[in-house]
Amino acid sequence: MSIQHLLVPLSGHAGDRAALDAALGLAKRFDASVEVLALRPDPQRVLAYTGAEMAVATSMLLEGAEKASNEVAARNRAVYEAAIAAAGSGPEVEFREETGSETAVVGRRGSVSDLIVTPGPSLDPTATRAVLEAALFETGRAVLIVPGPAPADFADRILVAWDGGKESARSVAAALPFLEAATAVSVYTRDEGEDRCTAADLVKYLSRHGAPSNRVTDDDPKQSVDAAIPAAAQRANAGLIVMGGYSHSRFREMILGGVTEHMLFHAPCPVLMAH
Repeated sequence: MSIQHLLVPLSGHAGDRAALDAALGLAKRFDASVEVLALRPDPQRVLAYTGAEMAVATSMLLEGAEKASNEVAARNRAVYEAAIAAAGSGPEVEFREETGSETAVVGRRGSVSDLIVTPGPSLDPTATRAVLEAALFETGRAVLIVPGPAPADFADRILVAWDGGKESARSVAAALPFLEAATAVSVYTRDEGEDRCTAADLVKYLSRHGAPSNRVTDDDPKQSVDAAIPAAAQRANAGLIVMGGYSHSRFREMILGGVTEHMLFHAPCPVLMAH
């Protein structure tokens, strides 16, 4: 497997530039192309919440929605142009503007990409959540979540957070181009379970792909997993974390908390995640 095409959805919100910069850097590294998907809200959606008897209010709402949509489009274009200018010559880049539901558009375009690159939700939780969830749940693809500006060599040292489950396995498979090109790979695990592949199994598997790795042990076995993963990444000096997303139900993690939710908001570096 190789990475030939990346998708970067822009939604006019904080974090878009960091995600696009990271994607352009990866495109140069893997000699891949980039599709910049500029998402523009559909002003007509406001009509679903009004009735014919509210003609004046509807007109005002529609005017406001059209103004907001134009502002988002302008921010998307500005981010794109600034990032392209900073990146200089390099990968093939396509700018595509689409109007409508983030879930539908990202789901459609993401299904024909190798990797989707999005901002982390910590800077703008309400705005970026729909895009991130569409990328994770509607495309069948892995997602690289970029919480902020990342150095060009962020993927040189990688931590794999492994629990032996199918989400972890999918994430490792999607991350193989990164793992094979990395200078150092570390594996962190806890509570693998008798019916799951162990960290030793994963280390052997990665060696077959030319990615020699070592296991990172717990400094504090009593530490919660959501705190232990960033700590392990810090000990390994990793700039990229690979892990499964939402091993439990999305509702349970959002309401009761979970490792995925914690990492989305508190990851110290980019996270490559698959569901």
